[in-house]
Amino acid sequence: MSSYQYSKLVDADIRLLTLLPGQPDSNIKIQIHHAPLRAPPDRPRQQVTLDELRKKMPDGWEAQETVEGQYIFENDELNVTSWSLPDDSVPASLYSTPADETVFIPQYEALSYTWGNPENPQTVQVVSHDDPSIFWTQEIQYNLSGALKHLRYPDKPRTLWVDAVCINQADIPERNAQVPRMSDIYRLADRVVVWLGEEMSNSKLAVSTLDYLGAQIELTKQGGRLPSPGCDHQDWFRSLTEMPYEDDTWQAIADLVNRAWFGRLWVLQEIQLSNHKAVMQCGMNQISWQRFRRAMVCLESKRNLPQVVIFSKLPRLGVFCLPVEGVNFAILLLRVTHLDCSNPRDKVYGLLGLASPSLLARVQAQYAEPVESVYRDLFLAMTDQMQRLHFEFCSLRTSQARQLASWVPDFYGDLVELLFRGGRYASGMSCSHSTYVAPSALYVSGIRVGTVKSNKGVYPDDVTKRLAVLHDWKPDNLETGLYPTGESVMDAFATTLGQDQLRDRFPTSAVHPYLDEWKDKLNKLLVDSQDSGGHPDIGAYAYDLRFLTKQAFVTSNGGYFGLAHRDTAPGDIVCAVLGCSVLVILRPTTVGTFLLVGSCYLHGFSSAEAFLGPLPSPWIIQYKPDSFGAQAPYFFNKDTKEETQEDPRLGKLPPEWEPVEKERTRDDPMLFRWFRNRNNGYTMNSDPRMLPLALHERGVRLEDFQLF
Repeated sequence: MSSYQYSKLVDADIRLLTLLPGQPDSNIKIQIHHAPLRAPPDRPRQQVTLDELRKKMPDGWEAQETVEGQYIFENDELNVTSWSLPDDSVPASLYSTPADETVFIPQYEALSYTWGNPENPQTVQVVSHDDPSIFWTQEIQYNLSGALKHLRYPDKPRTLWVDAVCINQADIPERNAQVPRMSDIYRLADRVVVWLGEEMSNSKLAVSTLDYLGAQIELTKQGGRLPSPGCDHQDWFRSLTEMPYEDDTWQAIADLVNRAWFGRLWVLQEIQLSNHKAVMQCGMNQISWQRFRRAMVCLESKRNLPQVVIFSKLPRLGVFCLPVEGVNFAILLLRVTHLDCSNPRDKVYGLLGLASPSLLARVQAQYAEPVESVYRDLFLAMTDQMQRLHFEFCSLRTSQARQLASWVPDFYGDLVELLFRGGRYASGMSCSHSTYVAPSALYVSGIRVGTVKSNKGVYPDDVTKRLAVLHDWKPDNLETGLYPTGESVMDAFATTLGQDQLRDRFPTSAVHPYLDEWKDKLNKLLVDSQDSGGHPDIGAYAYDLRFLTKQAFVTSNGGYFGLAHRDTAPGDIVCAVLGCSVLVILRPTTVGTFLLVGSCYLHGFSSAEAFLGPLPSPWIIQYKPDSFGAQAPYFFNKDTKEETQEDPRLGKLPPEWEPVEKERTRDDPMLFRWFRNRNNGYTMNSDPRMLPLALHERGVRLEDFQLF
């Protein structure tokens, strides 16, 4: 019996698998054929936009858009949500979602699953189209075999696209060509079917529980939650509402979300690109993807989850369940850092289906390329696309281990542990000014902020050692001293430990504490307990201090302190780099070049002070969510209560420039504003007053740094 031999794909063809009917215990039989896959033109939107609809709302009513693209209406006073408005003041034709009865050809279902352990492969029969008595054999992995047996109909064929069979995995050029097409393959599928694996004793309980919970809730594209119109439980969507589940139900949910599918990277784009018909299947139990994602987002928001759920994968499922519209590729890389893939190149290629056309034009799947080239080329492509430098992902330790240049992130590593939540406006609304010189040099422009004097130790993983480390970090003049910015040392130290994630900075947040609340907690932890000889429970502060793990407390000349990469050493320099939202630690070499150690937060330099000086009183910088939920900076006058996007330090915009309003897209960096030159029409996503020439005219002396 010979093995199946692939024929070459030509033009727009893909392969499709026909799963032939059979009984549960019979051999798996398939047929393989080619079919052209050409994306149809986009259909024009028939609804009015959300902004237009909101202008027409009757008094008391607010309009939102669900992640499925439906408009939903809420009335807080009546405590009701509805798919329609109570009167005909707004014609239903403006907001109704027309049924799409178009059948795309070829019609197929796309399977989303994990390959699993390569041991114990199974054999399927590939049946000839011309003579059903002739067949060849093909090996597939055990998990796929289980999926096909459960998906097979007893009495009719089923057409599927399955990557392990429909792509010749041994043909590298074909893989390179097919990877960019996977976005269309999953987007154009009649339905995406997620295979979670065989049924377990509590799978049915988990699926039925989540199905019912998902029916109570709607998700908006801005990340909000609302009660579903006509639902049984109007308050289940609220974070403070406790769910009436027994221990066995929580265990069933934890067991379901701990399955391998939720830990793999490739499946993310597969489900994000699916349509509203997508389903998840565990054994013979099914739940619609829409209800599952609503249930997950609801549970993740709960304040009092049992330990079995907190330590499951559930708290990290937002990347699957929340929409990625307006999310750029750098943020995607951060969100998937915990997801696994066997080939390090797939940390890039496994997400290309969610990349913007602009980035796709710059990045091509090339599996024969060394990993270091793939990561370097992606970094340069993102820099070119967004005009920003994502040094917050860099770590000298991991770059050297993978033989990367110090300025090239190791995207296969844990990016979250490198990230500083505070100080995301360190270079203001500036764009990058960098030049790459092959094979490994990158020139950037910026300012030296200071020189590191000491590294006072790293916040440990070991909970029992954390309090001692915090006492080592504590400044000697904590209770009486003044910080160089003019505030108290206690205020500066508390803000630093909270990574500037305080409600004073994020006034719309219900999660972050105010500075005074946070100081009281720290006083009890560091001062009161020491005075009384007590032994506070550091575990009670685990949530508030969770982002400190593996970060070091450093001091610099001038009396400043902050948090930095754990490998920061005395003599390293702190720099603010144009186009980089965080400060960075650079290590001088003996030949006048620099190594990028990592990013840092130095209190007093989180709001572009290195370039523009401190904000004049009574102005402060705050953040509030934009239409996509991203935190955007604005400036608040504490005396007049004025809010503006204009940085009061910059002065008037030059007459040849004007601000332009544009909605966030996947091509935009996290922080951006659009400006247009009236003379030539040129637009840019950064402030022209932060260009090198404009800064030079302000007396700012920029320095070029050669990074290796």
